[in-house]
Amino acid sequence: MEYREGKGLVIFCQMDVTGRSESDPAATALTRNILRYASTWKPSPLRTAVYVGDAAGKAHLEQAGVPVAAHNGAALSPDEVLVVGAGGGEQLTDSAPAIAAWLKDGGHVLALGLDEAEANTLLPAQISMKKAEHIATCFDPPAFASALAGVGPSDVHSHTPRDLPLVSGGATVLGDGVVATAGNVVLCQMVPWEYKYTSPQYLKRTFRRTSCLVTRLLANMGAQGTTPVLARFSSPVDAGMAEKRWLDGLYLDQPEEWDHPYRFFRW
Repeated sequence: MEYREGKGLVIFCQMDVTGRSESDPAATALTRNILRYASTWKPSPLRTAVYVGDAAGKAHLEQAGVPVAAHNGAALSPDEVLVVGAGGGEQLTDSAPAIAAWLKDGGHVLALGLDEAEANTLLPAQISMKKAEHIATCFDPPAFASALAGVGPSDVHSHTPRDLPLVSGGATVLGDGVVATAGNVVLCQMVPWEYKYTSPQYLKRTFRRTSCLVTRLLANMGAQGTTPVLARFSSPVDAGMAEKRWLDGLYLDQPEEWDHPYRFFRW
């Protein structure tokens, strides 16, 4: 696992290669690849997320460790990522020409759950969509340098059928159009906060995977996030205290008995 803190890089490897025999090809290859990657790694630009749209989207991103500033109508800078949730397109109608110029100069937009009309009030290129049922789709792995790098079919698997505005034209679509790119714009039609997993419980899996999808897309754009993992290495748990800090900063939903995947199902 890779974690970036500012311009530094930390790599976590859960496989102990120090006690392996030199003839172990897996350990040798893993060690060689880690050292090669770390020695040639260069930090990509860090950006700040600026959000406009429904309050549920902003609350979810902040809970996921992505600090977001509310868009106040000011001109966007190259070190910002504009995140647009439902309702945000209408709020940005008057700013559309300025956003088009900003995108042309290298700006980045992540559009979350927008329909065709709202997307086209905001984006410089016309996007066409069709409302259709979505459950699952298949696609090849996106390129390493793509804005969709790391996205897989499991991230967009819905455990309940839903009619979504799937992108059908004006952009490069992934699978059935549940995710698409148009230049420096990424359109993601599944948003995690719309999956109320408390009932039925099986939607929790969809909530978790779409949450991973959104944060991965933001990370690919360079948006900064926070995690307490590194700080906790320097402050071990006090065995004499009944603390539950593992519940804070690592989960977007409260783990329950028979629900924790690592403990009960070895996921």
